[in-house]
Amino acid sequence: MPHIRVLEAIAGADFSWAPGDVVEVSEEEAASWADGHRAVLADDGQEQGGDRVPSAVHQEPLVAGEDGEPLEVLAATLEEIEPPAGVEDGPRWVRWSVTVRLPVPSADGDGQTPGMEDPAALENQDPEEPAVAFNPDEHSNKEVLAYLDTVGEQEALRVLDTEAAGQNRAGIAKNRDQVLEAARSRDVAEGRSPQREVAADFSRGGGGAEPPETRSW
Repeated sequence: MPHIRVLEAIAGADFSWAPGDVVEVSEEEAASWADGHRAVLADDGQEQGGDRVPSAVHQEPLVAGEDGEPLEVLAATLEEIEPPAGVEDGPRWVRWSVTVRLPVPSADGDGQTPGMEDPAALENQDPEEPAVAFNPDEHSNKEVLAYLDTVGEQEALRVLDTEAAGQNRAGIAKNRDQVLEAARSRDVAEGRSPQREVAADFSRGGGGAEPPETRSW
């Protein structure tokens, strides 16, 4: 099979070549790549079928976030660069340029993750101001469970029902009973109004029963 000598960095889904690499390709690929700009045919003095191998094969880099989870690589290119000052007759220097998709923005300066509002702040919010409700579809399993670990039963029910009607992730659904039990305990410990329990029961019943009656004495 023919060989080509790479002139410009070339990368694909499962390969990456740097300038100067000599690689073995099919006849069709050689005709396509060896255009005088990206690569040229390499006359290495060996017959076809020889055991010549590429001088280097560069795989696309793996990029991970601080939590160790891999980030989605949108584009990656390898380019040859000038060596540092004072370095001569050494190896070729190359550099990766990588574009990745960032995860959900981290917590802001106040330590609050955008979209994860403080439940106490929501309860004390002016009724005339539009409420910004926590949307589980915009957060990871870990973030949803962390938020549920801070709210009362009424808010926990709303978030769990929204999750069930949306992504319905097993990692959240299997913790439903545990989350609600912990939320009820927080309601009792924080002395929340019993009226919230009645409203929660009404929500669990699908809204089919008569709404609870409230009076001001």
